Amino acid sequence: MKNPFYINGPIPEPYFCDRQQETARLVDYVQNQSDVLLTSPRRMGKTQLIRHFYAQPEIAGEYHTFYVDIYASTSLSEFVMLLSKEIYSCLAPKGKQMIDLFVRVLKSLYGSFGYDPVTGIPTFDLKLGDISRPETTLEEIFRFLEDADKPCIVTIDEFQQIGNYPEKNVEALLRTYIQKMSNCRFIFAGSDRHSLENMFNSPSKPFYNSVSHMYLDRINRAVYIDFAARMFNEGGIGIPEALCGYVYDLFEGHTYYVHQTFHDLFARHQEPTAELLEDTIDHILSDREHYYMEQMSMLTLAQKETLTAVAREGDASRITSAAFIRKHSLQSASMVQNSVRFLLEKQILTYRQDKGVKIYSVADRFLRLWLVKMY
Repeated sequence: MKNPFYINGPIPEPYFCDRQQETARLVDYVQNQSDVLLTSPRRMGKTQLIRHFYAQPEIAGEYHTFYVDIYASTSLSEFVMLLSKEIYSCLAPKGKQMIDLFVRVLKSLYGSFGYDPVTGIPTFDLKLGDISRPETTLEEIFRFLEDADKPCIVTIDEFQQIGNYPEKNVEALLRTYIQKMSNCRFIFAGSDRHSLENMFNSPSKPFYNSVSHMYLDRINRAVYIDFAARMFNEGGIGIPEALCGYVYDLFEGHTYYVHQTFHDLFARHQEPTAELLEDTIDHILSDREHYYMEQMSMLTLAQKETLTAVAREGDASRITSAAFIRKHSLQSASMVQNSVRFLLEKQILTYRQDKGVKIYSVADRFLRLWLVKMY
C-alpha cells in the first residue's frame, strides 16, 4: 500500500483528513460572491485545504482556479510575475482559445509569448526584468480575469507580504481593481494573523470590511486519531490509538507535524511502538539539524536564549516577568522584549491571545523539540 499520509502535492479524497465544514464554507462564500480572508497558524494545512476546495465538483468544473504564494516576493513586479506565470500555467492545458485571449490582453508582456516551432504549443518565457510597468501589467491581468469565459478564483497566499513591498500604494492599487470585479473571487490567505487582520479590520486600510473572515484551526483530536488509526489499519499495520493521541498532543494538533510524523512512522513498515515513534522523531530532527544550526547561527545570544526559554515552556506567557526571567536565567525584560520582537518578525516565534494574555510558542514544532534536546 502507498503511504496514506501525503506530505507533498494534492491529497486524494480518501486520504484527506476531515475539513468538511471548512471546505463547505469556502464553497458557500465563493458561490455567494464573497471574497475571503483565510488565516491560520503556519503548517496548519491552508494550502492543502485550498487544493481540496479547488477539487470539489462545484468548483473544479465551474471556475478557473489559480493559487500563488507570494511569501518570498519583495516587490510589485515580482508579485505580477508570479501571478502571470500561475495564470498561464493553469490555462495552458485548457486549450489554445484561453491562451490566445491571455496573449491578446497582456500587451505589456507580448514579447514574452511565443510558440514552440516543432509542436506549435504556446510558450511563456517571463523574467522579472521583463516587467517594466507592473501597474499596467496588473491592470491587464485583472481585465483578463474579468473577461474570462468562466468565473475565476484567485488565492494569494501570505498576502501580508505586500505590506513589505517598497511601493507604498500596493494595497490601494489592488483594492481599486478587485472591488470592481464581478467575474473573479479572491481568497487572501496567510499565517501572520496580526498583520492580515490589521489590513482587513482597520478603517484606515483599503481592504477594510471587504471580506468574509475564516480561521483555520486544528483538526478535532478524536477525528484525527480515528483517521490515523484507520490509515494504519488499512495498510496492514495496527497502531494503538493512545500512540496516535500522543503524536497529536506532542504537536498540539498542528497538521503538518502530525502528518509528517505519521508518514515517516508508516514508512518504517513495523508495528508502531513508543520506542519506534521516538526513533522516528529523532530521525526527523536529525534530517533538519543542519538547517536548524544555520538558523541558530544567525541569532544573537540574547535571541537564542529567549527562543530556547520559550521552547522549554512550550506555551510561554508573561515572558517579561521577573519569574520567567529568573527561571530561564535571562538578562532583562528589555532584552526579552527586543528578542521577541525580532523572532516574531522572522516568524520563528508565534503567539495567540488567551483572555488578553499573549501566549508565545515556537512556530516550527520540530524546531521546538530540537531546541529542547540540544539546549
